Amino acid sequence: MENENKMGTMPVGKLLIKMSVPVMISMLVQALYNIVDSVFVAQISEEALTGVTLAFPIQNLMIAISAGTGVGINALVSRRLGQKNMKGAGITAGNGLLLNVIHAIVFSIVGMLLVPAFFRAQTSDPDIIAYGTDYLRIVSVFSFGIFMQVTFERFLQSTGLTFYSMICQTAGAVINIILDPIFYFWL
Repeated sequence: MENENKMGTMPVGKLLIKMSVPVMISMLVQALYNIVDSVFVAQISEEALTGVTLAFPIQNLMIAISAGTGVGINALVSRRLGQKNMKGAGITAGNGLLLNVIHAIVFSIVGMLLVPAFFRAQTSDPDIIAYGTDYLRIVSVFSFGIFMQVTFERFLQSTGLTFYSMICQTAGAVINIILDPIFYFWL
């Protein structure tokens, strides 16, 4: 007998609870990233906190693009799996992964080139520009992590493995909390 995916066999009510709770917890954890960063940055200076705050819309744009692409990947992979088209699911997943790699490359390049102008358009305070530029350049250059994390989280969700998706997201948050003080205060 073929091993059936739970999304095709489990009762809808039970499936809804089993899959939605980890996704909601995952979204809550995602929202906590900027709050945790802000708590540590606020201990450096008011200007540093302002720089991080001004960078937040660009971070949100990265998350929105990766999540939007991830939702599309999720829907198409789930559909292909429901059709028992494993080859199509693999091709869809590969295309989605490639698309998010391209997004990460674009944000890295744009982040390196345009971040100072972005902050100068918002403030004339040299400290805020310096702190914000440093922060957003790091976020932009390492946006590959954001894009890949969201992509693979959506892969897990599309196969019905939302619990593992939540574990991955929680692990990322814990690592963020541990590394924040190390990078902000000692490195």
